[in-house]
Amino acid sequence: MNFFSASMRYIKKERVWQKKYDRLAPDTGDPAPDFELSDSEGKSSVRLSDLIGKKPVALIFGSFT
Repeated sequence: MNFFSASMRYIKKERVWQKKYDRLAPDTGDPAPDFELSDSEGKSSVRLSDLIGKKPVALIFGSFT
């Protein structure tokens, strides 16, 4: 199998996955679902709902590897 056909197969699988999970995602303007995260040291945690109305919240997703 050549690189092009392997890439096309991967793209098709990605589109199926995306279609399945897009319908579960909140729409623009919807409130974010509540969740809890640990701090970077793992010593304490915070819930999104604890911050509502207190201060702005920014979520940054990324990899530090």
